[in-house]
Amino acid sequence: MIDFDAIRRAAAGEKPVVTKAPETPVVQETVRLTPVPGAAYLMKDDMEWTWEDLRDYVMGQIVAYHGPQLRNLVKEAGIFRSFMARYGGPAAVAIARFAFEQQRGMWQRAPITVTRFCKGSDPYFADVIARRL
Repeated sequence: MIDFDAIRRAAAGEKPVVTKAPETPVVQETVRLTPVPGAAYLMKDDMEWTWEDLRDYVMGQIVAYHGPQLRNLVKEAGIFRSFMARYGGPAAVAIARFAFEQQRGMWQRAPITVTRFCKGSDPYFADVIARRL
């Protein structure tokens, strides 16, 4: 706002009235970066995978091919720990990769789920794949 009377008041010896401009609002944006859980295996060689890496890979592939699934983390831990112990790290990873990268998440015309990695499915799933590899 321009005060046109300021020159007249200054000539008359009056002190000028100083007004502050209204403050403009400052927009502040906060960006939070959260790490993607379950993606550590992407930075590792297949030989270095743990059962958690195998679980994260398999669950990510299941979601990618068949959509979100109900999860039971305790059951998944038992399944993938056992699977890694039965087949050893490199073979277990190779079986999982074959199942999703070569078979596109399907085995014997059925979607691959977590239960395919259970001990009871070994003769029909993991053992057959292991012989192919």
